[in-house]
Amino acid sequence: MEGSLSLLHFNPVTTTFALVVFATLLIVLSKFVWGPVLKALDERDNAIRGDLDAAKSSKEESEKLLQEQRVAMASMKEEAKKIREEAIELAEKQKEEIIAAAKQAAENLTLQAKEDLEREKEAAFDQIKDLAVSIGVDLAKKIIVADVDVAKHEALIKDSLSEMESAYKKAS
Repeated sequence: MEGSLSLLHFNPVTTTFALVVFATLLIVLSKFVWGPVLKALDERDNAIRGDLDAAKSSKEESEKLLQEQRVAMASMKEEAKKIREEAIELAEKQKEEIIAAAKQAAENLTLQAKEDLEREKEAAFDQIKDLAVSIGVDLAKKIIVADVDVAKHEALIKDSLSEMESAYKKAS
């Protein structure tokens, strides 16, 4: 036990020397080591703060750009919707114009067909009239040439009417 007490023994010279060495070491460390270490720590702290500020600024800028992009996208969607609606209106207008043109063409064709039909009808009636006159002249000729017999006259008139009927059927 005596050996362990010798370690605890107080020697003022050794203690003073240890305190002087410790104080000198503190002074040397504070002058040459702590200054550069603290400076490096301050620089690192400033760099980290700068990076954090730059990151915050970048984040704000990216949020601003994102908001601008959202506004631009909404604007583009609205413009696309407007263009689509204009295209639909134009298509409807063209459809109506085409339908109106087709109806007008159909009416023109119908009118032309009616006019052609009317001309053909008039031509057929003219042919029938000419045929009736021709048959009438032939009938008159036959009546004049034939004896004045009522039965013969009725037969000639019936023959002439049947000839007119067949001529009418041919013309129709």
